[in-house]
Amino acid sequence: MLPWLVPYQQQFMPLLAQQRLAHGLLLSGADGIGKTTLANWLAASLLCTAQDAVKPCLQCKSCLLRAAGNHSDLLTVDSSAASIGVDAVRKLSQFMQGRAQQQVNKVVLLPRAEKLTEAAANALLKTLEEPPQNSFLILQTSAAATLPATLLSRCQQWPLAAEFTDTTRDWLTQQTNRPVPDFLLAYCAGGPLKALAMLESGEADKLQSVIQALQQFFAAQLSLADCIKQLDSISELRQLLGWFLRHYFLPALSAQQPHRVLAVHQLYNRWCRDETQILGQNRPLALSALLTELTRLRG
Repeated sequence: MLPWLVPYQQQFMPLLAQQRLAHGLLLSGADGIGKTTLANWLAASLLCTAQDAVKPCLQCKSCLLRAAGNHSDLLTVDSSAASIGVDAVRKLSQFMQGRAQQQVNKVVLLPRAEKLTEAAANALLKTLEEPPQNSFLILQTSAAATLPATLLSRCQQWPLAAEFTDTTRDWLTQQTNRPVPDFLLAYCAGGPLKALAMLESGEADKLQSVIQALQQFFAAQLSLADCIKQLDSISELRQLLGWFLRHYFLPALSAQQPHRVLAVHQLYNRWCRDETQILGQNRPLALSALLTELTRLRG
């Protein structure tokens, strides 16, 4: 188990042993915090048929079937599309109603629960209100606040805290031979798995170069044209600029001039609104206008 998830695992163990686990669980937290890892461990524990053993035992028939990806009592909802519709909810509801073939439990994993359409979320309420015996639904989301209140109220919520500890940084360092930038965990909202993926893909190095370019630009050490070239290569530009403004730009503004802080927020929000509509040569021009106005506000 990932080290920062061990405390949650320890909280779940007595609930599993005493059969007091809620039928509807919601694991929430930043992308890369390990929601899927914890959900899979819970599913494995619920499906394990070993008696008087630490679960999952990884040796019983049920554990072996799950490890092979061929367990008849485990359903993972496909969340790869833009949304999760009513048909998927009907399918999982029918699945949960059936009898467990391995004579233990039935488990449904629903990742990216924030993708549920309004109709799908409403359809899911009935299953959560009257869960079939020995059936468990484990939802995962990185945006719990966007879920309907009625859905939230029917799930036992388990928010996974963002991890910025030395233990997490040590784990991250041990998983890669690449240097770990100081900004990375904060940029990933405390999601170590996302941070690791960005390190391995080289995306973290690219982001570090762009952050340095922005710092140099606002310190009058880099030209506007050279800064734009760096920014134009980033796919998640809105996220990067928003993070940079919060962590580097806004703290440097005078506390005696709060109107400037408001102006920065308005300027950034307006640029985000228009950015998806701007194409071709107009994109660098819009970015130039944004940086020029930010420079003026910085004074």
